[in-house]
Amino acid sequence: MDPAAVEEFRKLEQEKNRLEGEIKHLYEYLTEDGMPGVAGPLVDDEGFPRGDIDLYAVRQARNKYACAQTDHQEVMRKIEEAILAIHATTKVDVPRASPPDTKMDEEEVSPDNVLLQVKLTTPFATIDEVSMASPAETAGLRVGDQICRFGPVSIQDTGDLNACFNAIRELVPKNVGNAISVVVLRGEPPVRTELELIPQQWAGRGLLGCHMAPKL
Repeated sequence: MDPAAVEEFRKLEQEKNRLEGEIKHLYEYLTEDGMPGVAGPLVDDEGFPRGDIDLYAVRQARNKYACAQTDHQEVMRKIEEAILAIHATTKVDVPRASPPDTKMDEEEVSPDNVLLQVKLTTPFATIDEVSMASPAETAGLRVGDQICRFGPVSIQDTGDLNACFNAIRELVPKNVGNAISVVVLRGEPPVRTELELIPQQWAGRGLLGCHMAPKL
């Protein structure tokens, strides 16, 4: 394993964590009670600038938020390249064919090998609540699952968190009774898991019975 490639990977991980912390801080500021969020209007119903918020501070925070998201996507791209570089310098004997019933046990993957897995999908949300007897629980979703793809929705395709959540809000009511493929990262080290979630009416609120928080 190339030490330089590993060191570059570690530096990129540190930068990723820093940017995620900055994004989280800015998101929490922009979504405080009374604040307009990351994309809400800065004018009142009559078209005048809102007088109950610091418009300059909000615009500045939104600009920093957008820049941090762009930087985060670039860092994630570089991390993928770094993982590929590490993988390229590691000699692995791979048999040309395996018996049909041979399957790698996900739990046998070691933490070291995780660095060699190319994760081309970035989580954009975390499940922080799953109601009992809900469609989400039936599908197998768990608290702590990191959502990489929800049907056709991913951060790579939509570009930002708001677009992801807006797309999901539109997608779910249109697919009542239909299975939606949900790809999550689960556990430590994270393991990619694909589930089928069927939106439907149940005893509780909503069509899913879970809550997704932005993955910042």
